[in-house]
Amino acid sequence: MTSLLRSLAAAIAIGLLAGCGSSSARDTSAIANPSGSCKTSGDGSRAGYHSAAGSTWLADCQNPLRREYWRVFAQSEDSAYVIPRPDGAKELAAVCSDPAHALNPLVEKYALCRSAEDGSAVSRVNDILPADALALTRFMHGALRFTSLGQGISPYPLPNDIVDACALHPDMASAELRFICERERDRLRSGHSIGFDYTGPGAIELTALLNELYGIR
Repeated sequence: MTSLLRSLAAAIAIGLLAGCGSSSARDTSAIANPSGSCKTSGDGSRAGYHSAAGSTWLADCQNPLRREYWRVFAQSEDSAYVIPRPDGAKELAAVCSDPAHALNPLVEKYALCRSAEDGSAVSRVNDILPADALALTRFMHGALRFTSLGQGISPYPLPNDIVDACALHPDMASAELRFICERERDRLRSGHSIGFDYTGPGAIELTALLNELYGIR
């Protein structure tokens, strides 16, 4: 299993745990969104990736992109988690390396400059003030750019994003990209959370489509 697949598996596990950790006994539907009053469609769950059961999706009303890669889910008025988890994300590198950056106190407070490796660190990452979580994800979206690496795409492409990206210009897709697209659709239809590698010419095409999908220039 590659490091990208390990990251995906960890994100799925944390997403499910974070959602299930807030049982139905706690009603989070009235939690205010610190970023504004924009409306969302659905509960923020993403097929083949994670469930948001028991939490409230706080969409960033000030997101600079067309959609969210990192989503904030509130468990209470003063506790939220982010999926995919933000700890160790390359998009925070500039913040982590600059003590004078306005967001540096937040990455230090929640220990986000390296990947959480134990239960205590993971719990810390999954317990962020909603306003802080939205400020961090907004910055990360501003720094987001999908890149094709030798061993895959970074950050790891989410299943629903791949399907949507594949639908942008289907007539222009190569055979390699069409294979990736059909494989992803099959994965979602089957309901199996299977991690894939994204390599080769099709992955390069997919990377460009993901950036177009998000409105990344």
